[in-house]
Amino acid sequence: MDLHALLTLSLDDKTFANPRRINLLEQVANTGSISQGAKLAGISYKAAWDAINEMNTAMPEPVVNSEKGGKGGGGAKLTEFGKRLLKVYSITSQVQAMALAALLDESVDMHSLLDVMAHFSLNTSARNQLTGRINRIDSLGLNDNISVTLAGGQSIQISVTHASRERLQLIMDKSVLLLFKAPAVITSKNTCHVDGQNCLNGRLLSVTELDDKAELAIDIDGKDIIYSVMPLAQTQDLVVGESCFACFDATQVIVASMN
Repeated sequence: MDLHALLTLSLDDKTFANPRRINLLEQVANTGSISQGAKLAGISYKAAWDAINEMNTAMPEPVVNSEKGGKGGGGAKLTEFGKRLLKVYSITSQVQAMALAALLDESVDMHSLLDVMAHFSLNTSARNQLTGRINRIDSLGLNDNISVTLAGGQSIQISVTHASRERLQLIMDKSVLLLFKAPAVITSKNTCHVDGQNCLNGRLLSVTELDDKAELAIDIDGKDIIYSVMPLAQTQDLVVGESCFACFDATQVIVASMN
């Protein structure tokens, strides 16, 4: 299914930027000429000039600076504002495309923009990336303990400094992204009861042997998958398809949020 949307920026109910005008600005930036830019954009010189003139007068700052022709010929270049406009339009188009893709993918949680971006575009060295919502905050002097509810209903405890919590603006019900590496996770048949330890119940999906180590994939609640890397010798009593627990320390979790 080819679902797409055309991004249009309006100012006082009048078109300021749309795909056609953005293409024109890109060609002007590449050629240094309105006439050449219009030709490559597939529009007339008059239409190009009128569009640029409208954009230049609509905002306090122009998008294109142009010089009249003379002995050396005229020229045009994007202003700093014009360059920022192209970047903002590109970023907004990417976010719009991710939102449309999320609409067609039922596996994507859509509680917040962070959920969508984490699913489609965020790459980090941390094997485990989970999104959730803050359900509890306990202040303990220098550090704060925060509980985050995942999509499947289980919770992860994290520990951050009070200063970090304030800087990230972590408040109740806020969506956050949790990152932690696979070697930090111990997979066991039994739960643990140690303060500061997370122990999530799940089902062992796979065990991949890597020399003397193994990578394990654990499905928790059918919503998220947690990865664990352990010595191969410590995985002998674990059976694919059976229940297990993914355990990791609260201090091993890095939290990210959008302010």
